[in-house]
Order: sequence, then structure tokens, then C-alpha cells
Amino acid sequence: IVLEKVLSAKCPVLSVVTTPDKPMGRHLKLTPNPVKLLAQEHRIPVATTMNYELLTNNSRPVGLVAAYGKIIPQSAIDAFGGQICNIHPSLLPKYRGPSPLQQQILDGITDTGVTIIQLDSEVDHGPIIAQEKEKITSDDTTVTLGVKLFAKGADLFLQLLNNSPLPFPSLSQREGPEVSYTKKLTRQDGFVPWEQFQPEKLDRKFRAFSPWPGVWTTTPE
Repeated sequence: IVLEKVLSAKCPVLSVVTTPDKPMGRHLKLTPNPVKLLAQEHRIPVATTMNYELLTNNSRPVGLVAAYGKIIPQSAIDAFGGQICNIHPSLLPKYRGPSPLQQQILDGITDTGVTIIQLDSEVDHGPIIAQEKEKITSDDTTVTLGVKLFAKGADLFLQLLNNSPLPFPSLSQREGPEVSYTKKLTRQDGFVPWEQFQPEKLDRKFRAFSPWPGVWTTTPE
């Protein structure tokens, strides 16, 4: 979603860094993810680690991270002169960490948003560059909420890129009671004991854990 919007805006993309090909299907064939396929379609170099040499041909390199799921090393941040932005699907400092979409749906909140921060060495900790609010509807899943927030985040980033001088102005996040963290999900998070498996009471869990890890149980012996 983010790469599509950046490309549609005719923003020059020097390189795309994404996860390696993974074995998929019955025959476990190595398969590229949609980000890599889109980059290849536009003849953009794709790597699984940062390629700093590509930055030497651009006087204003700006990095953009979205749903990468890995810590960006300080050497990469330094190579961009500190100008790496991260799109995070929550109103930071709330819901830092790897599963903000799922946890917000589980918590039943209706007011959320997207935050663009300047990346630093800590998880979702960097100074806030921009925020925009959004609603969580009663039928939102992790997928539909993610589409809304990352699309909004990409638009917000492009507005900054077109209208704000570098370095982007930013404001440190508030540290205190508002800070909250999410955890990395496992298959076990979707388990519900049989005696509690009442679909009408599991609406938020179904929506939060779709498509993964799903909601499941085991029948009594």
C-alpha cells in the first residue's frame, strides 16, 4: 500500500529493502512478497539489507519504513543523516511494538490514528513528525484497519515531503502513563478454551486475529 502510493506520486525510489523470499505452497517454492514484486515491476533494486551506495547519487536521501518488523541498525540511520521516517499505525506513544493493529481491536477502542516518527535506536520511540486520527469501525479487521492507516500514513508522508524542508520538524514523544506496548503474536494467542468458545462473545478476537493467528480451540475428550 505504501510503496504503491509513493510510486503513484512519482516520487523517485532509489531502492527497496524487504524480507527475503520465503518457501510457499505445496512444493515450498521460494516466493517473493508483494513489495518485492511491485518493486521489480518498476525496475527498482531490491535488497534484504541496506545498500548505502545507492544514497551517494541523491543529495536528499529520505528513508521510509512501514511494517518492516525488524530493528533498523544505527549505521543505517546514520547513513541517512537521521532522516528515516517510520509509519506506525497508532497514536504514539500508545501501542508501541509489533502488534498495534491487533491490540487496538482487542481493546475495543474506536479512536486511533497513524503516526510518522523520526526513527531512532529504540522501538517506536523516535520524535513525532506528524499524526492523523482515524476511526476503528465495528467491522474492522487487522487487514482493513491496516489498509486505512498505512494508506493515510503514506499520504501524510508525501505531504511532508512536498511541503516541509528537511530535516522535518519533530516533537519528542511523551514518556509516562500514556506509553503502552504490544507483544509479538504467536499461534497460541488465538487459542480459546472450549468452554469459552462462544463466537458471539469473541467478535473482537476474530477480527483482531484475522487472518493470523486465527481463533481456534480443541474439542473436549
